[in-house]
Amino acid sequence: MRVWLLVAAVVACVSSVQASRILFLGPISTKSHKNFYMGVLNSLADHGHQVTVVSPYKPSKVRQNVREVVLPDMEITKFVPSYFGGRLTGLLTLMKHAPEICSDALEKQEMQNLLKEEFDLIMMSTFFSDCFLSVVHQKKLPFIKVLPIERMAPFSDLVGKIDFPSYVAYKWLTFNHPMTFTQRALSTLANVLSGIVFEYHVVPSIENECRRRGLCPEDMPSLSVLRYNTSLEFINSVKTIGLPPRPHLPTEIHLGGIHCVPAQPLPKDLDDWVKGAGSDGFIFFSLGSAVTPSGIQEEHRRTLVKVFGSLKQRVLWKWDKDTMDDLPPNVRLGKWLPQQDILGDPRLRLFITHGGLLSTLESMYHGVPVLGMPVCTDQETNMMEVEADGWGSMLLWDDLTPDTLKEKIQYVMTNKELKAQVAHRSAVMKDQPQHPTEVAAYWVEYVLRHNGATHLRCPSLDMPWYKLYNVDVWATVVGVMLLLFWLFYRLLQALLRCIFSSAAKRKVD
Repeated sequence: MRVWLLVAAVVACVSSVQASRILFLGPISTKSHKNFYMGVLNSLADHGHQVTVVSPYKPSKVRQNVREVVLPDMEITKFVPSYFGGRLTGLLTLMKHAPEICSDALEKQEMQNLLKEEFDLIMMSTFFSDCFLSVVHQKKLPFIKVLPIERMAPFSDLVGKIDFPSYVAYKWLTFNHPMTFTQRALSTLANVLSGIVFEYHVVPSIENECRRRGLCPEDMPSLSVLRYNTSLEFINSVKTIGLPPRPHLPTEIHLGGIHCVPAQPLPKDLDDWVKGAGSDGFIFFSLGSAVTPSGIQEEHRRTLVKVFGSLKQRVLWKWDKDTMDDLPPNVRLGKWLPQQDILGDPRLRLFITHGGLLSTLESMYHGVPVLGMPVCTDQETNMMEVEADGWGSMLLWDDLTPDTLKEKIQYVMTNKELKAQVAHRSAVMKDQPQHPTEVAAYWVEYVLRHNGATHLRCPSLDMPWYKLYNVDVWATVVGVMLLLFWLFYRLLQALLRCIFSSAAKRKVD
């Protein structure tokens, strides 16, 4: 009994940590990114920690233990007004302007004022925010990287993760496992090239601009060094639903779905409108928070209006304007809509989505099959994974016609196999040993308890690539084997020469 009491006392001591002051830096992000961040940060506030959040967006509500510092004029739509120009338009635009955007955010007086305050831990977004590592350097504090998307190169390199592009395709490519030789080659090259671009172009460009403006101290090491000193990396993914399965490090903490919550009743006016649909139910159409809906090509908008107006179901459409001239009577617009409450409503028949990661996770959590209409970035890849996993379908904008759209809508709404598969994945997603909020709080407190938890650092971070992948070992093995083959060949050649020489000599004699 005394032994168990002693063990319980030790566990209680280890599991407790004093309420700490945590600074979160998310200066460049979309509204959906912030939803993921706040899921993490609210869990820390619930555990008594004082959290200061730096972001470009005003808080949706005041929360105890959370102070939000808003950086004015830093909304991402200011730099990427439309994503309809192509799949990589937004990403390439951000890469191009990342040095100026990052330094502009760091230079804001609201941010500079925080440098005078004391904190115990820093958390920061990986999304083009590398110049904020200067804050980590000045404060001499441990820090945790927060990745608002699924793990992918070059961000996985930050904790020493070894990627396997042979069976896990590079995130921006639309390949599924198993891949052909050509696909594996392209996946590997994309993996390597993306790392090179960030390591030797994006990050150095951000650092040069930061030093030019005097925002990065002269004694600060290179950002290419600082970015690898992170204690942990929080990732917006669910480990048990990643297909195909892959190995993970203890420094990779999966928190996908941390922002997902059970549905609440709809607001009365919206609930009354849904009731009016009767047994046919309703459809929800949203392109997320980063994409401006009115940026849709007029031809595509008319196609959507025509098809929506022909359906028996009512259609709830997230739109950034108050009205639409040719709006059908069964369609309702809304600038802001309670998405998770809508997804959890049993009268919902279909979710038509852009395929953003947070919307995809919310759909899975609430068990709703989806029709994806991806616009940019990783959305097409997300929807290809949904199709491969069997709980949704995809329609590209270039293929959009009244017939294709109506056919896809009917297919997803009436397919029982899609519904069964998403119900299964919802159950798997929720079947975790701990809720993501508890996981996040535990690991933050773990880093605080162990002064940065440097003992978790993967040795691969300090190894050159040729040692990490044993290139020198295999080169030596191949070299020795070639040498042995060459020696055997010369020996055989000499032996044969000797034999034939002796035979010839006997013949002459």
